Amino acid sequence: MKFQQLRYYVAVYEEGSFSAGAARSNATQSGLSMQIRDLEERFGTRLFDRVPSGIVPTEAGRRFYQHAIQVLQAAHSAEQCLSDARDQPMGHFKVGLMPTFTRSVLPSALLELNAKYPLIKVSVLEAYSEQLSQMTLAGELSFSIVPATPPRDGLRISPLGTDREFLVSGKNSAIEHGKPVRLRDLGELNLILPGTRNARRPGIERYLAAHGAQTADILEMDAMIGTIELVARSGWMSILPGLLCHADEAGMKRKLHPIVDPPLTVSYVRIEPSTRNLNQAEAIFSDLLSKHMNELLEWSNSSEFT
Repeated sequence: MKFQQLRYYVAVYEEGSFSAGAARSNATQSGLSMQIRDLEERFGTRLFDRVPSGIVPTEAGRRFYQHAIQVLQAAHSAEQCLSDARDQPMGHFKVGLMPTFTRSVLPSALLELNAKYPLIKVSVLEAYSEQLSQMTLAGELSFSIVPATPPRDGLRISPLGTDREFLVSGKNSAIEHGKPVRLRDLGELNLILPGTRNARRPGIERYLAAHGAQTADILEMDAMIGTIELVARSGWMSILPGLLCHADEAGMKRKLHPIVDPPLTVSYVRIEPSTRNLNQAEAIFSDLLSKHMNELLEWSNSSEFT
């Protein structure tokens, strides 16, 4: 069995089609199909059923996938064992972060990285969770940090922490800065919320419905800077994670109101391709992000807001 055949098979399995698997692998569809067919013929086992809508893995194909990703992961670990055998960590890689992290955690983590590990270079892509998940799955990002997501073939998920959500209003709001609020007691709210494909939106909608919160109007914005600026300049309010709210701790431009009875929370996870482990440089940066995130989570979840 050829190592490249394992890579091709995993790409087809995770993408759900030969054409998408070929594009991901930088291979021709005919060449990739020939390699998969060679596997099936050599072992006399069908790996995919061809159906009108595309392909569906057989039971043997599903079992083979689990072994294939383990082999690819082990091979990657062996490569990293040699690559990391250096006196000083080094490397250049690309990670994906959502706006919540780029505004709050990233600056401190990057400053510490540059001070302690000058040979580690990282490129950062800011995007929302669905785009980051797709790019991580395709191997375009070493890892991403996103709101908690259901298990997904091709991605390894590692929990990072849980944050508290705040109602955020403008400086002229009648609500006292720092005062905990029950959304159902505030009457009809004009809320800026993330779009329906944003990972946080379903949790916010379930909370509003379950706890009697009323909305007069909802403005959808998948633009974090635009959201916080509009809140600062108007009567619109938004529901935002504590990590993002720390910059407004003083209440000068926006007021923060912890949501209570019950609290509304959001959990964060790190996702990475299941066929590889983080190398030394990537793990160092991931740990720095976690360290600075936990410092802010301690503030967000502190007793002063209960």
